[in-house]
Amino acid sequence: MAQWISVILIFALCCNVAFHPGCAGIDVAINNRTTDHKLRLNVSDAVSLRCQVINATRDEELVWLWGDRVVDLQPTNRINVSTLCIDPVTTDADAATVSCHVFSNSTLKRSVLLDIRFVPVLSWDGDEHVDVYMGQDATLTCNVKSNPVAVMSWSKDNESLRLEAGRHDVHQDSGAFTLTIRKVQNADNGTYLCRADSTLGSGHLTFHLNVKAKLDEVPFEPIVAGVLVALLTGLFGVVSRRKKIMECCRTDTNGNSGMEDQ
Repeated sequence: MAQWISVILIFALCCNVAFHPGCAGIDVAINNRTTDHKLRLNVSDAVSLRCQVINATRDEELVWLWGDRVVDLQPTNRINVSTLCIDPVTTDADAATVSCHVFSNSTLKRSVLLDIRFVPVLSWDGDEHVDVYMGQDATLTCNVKSNPVAVMSWSKDNESLRLEAGRHDVHQDSGAFTLTIRKVQNADNGTYLCRADSTLGSGHLTFHLNVKAKLDEVPFEPIVAGVLVALLTGLFGVVSRRKKIMECCRTDTNGNSGMEDQ
């Protein structure tokens, strides 16, 4: 009997503490749901989230969080009932956690995980024009965002890219799809297409790979030989001209001398 009385007293003490999470009847709901849940939306949708304190015995201020950042609301939109509007919904909101809690007791809260559906969105990690010297590695990175997850593929010059072991490496993570070509050759020149396909649609991104000759493969010998020929030709020309000038000077001197003798 004494044991049961102790339990009752402890429970009564618990419920006298404002908004203790173990006390029945005191709760927070988002859109009338008292459990954390996922909300599926499409890009460009508009959504209104309504947070409410249930069975409050006094006015309580509510706080909205976007991730771990406090959302700034008007003072009149904070007491007992608070509404957060998202219009329009964007891809940046995908996988974001939005939560609402009581200011006086942050353990009393509810959360919503946003599940935003959209067609694949692709972007370059750098420039679409990629220059690389022959014999070096070339890396093409295609940034991708998609929900649901897209199936990724590479093609070259409008044909499916045939991947060769030891020559082509393909890597995919949550945000990027990368193609690495080892020791590029002239045959690797061309237009590469990164493609993403999902149940909602598809997207693609184009890369132009330009393989350039290595600097040490430039035929310097013929260039040097040509320069030497040009220099020698110029030198012989100068010597020949100087010889003619000297002969002219001698002739002129001899002629002058003859006139003086007369």
